[in-house]
Amino acid sequence: MPLYYFKLVNGRIVSDYGVHELQDDTTAQVEAIKLARSVRESHPELVGQNYSITVSAEGGGPICIIPLEIT
Repeated sequence: MPLYYFKLVNGRIVSDYGVHELQDDTTAQVEAIKLARSVRESHPELVGQNYSITVSAEGGGPICIIPLEIT
């Protein structure tokens, strides 16, 4: 299974949420949405501040960007 890297960013990397072995890109996108919702709930002060969860694949290719505002 491929590896995916999850990060919280706002123009720069703010927090690294680790590397996860997942089935495919779609599964990684679903997990990014779940993570964004969790971050939004635990840190509501970040909403409206241009924070996003980014996911990249093992080879470095971008998979998705999930803004905290739209989850």
